[in-house]
Amino acid sequence: MAGKVKVKMKTDRGVAKRFKKTGSGHYKCRHQNLRHILTKKTSKRKRQLRNMVCVKTCNLRAIARQLPYA
Repeated sequence: MAGKVKVKMKTDRGVAKRFKKTGSGHYKCRHQNLRHILTKKTSKRKRQLRNMVCVKTCNLRAIARQLPYA
């Protein structure tokens, strides 16, 4: 009779490539809207989109569930 088998949780690899955990426990990610159709966007807007941004608190639980070992 074998005992209980401990099942490992799998990391969502797509989420792991997009989000990084900070030292304070939050997650940071890139802005959207910086891939194409850039000619109509102002230089200021494109410059601000380059920076990383913290994930909003309403999405933290979903991301933490997909990154169990982050």
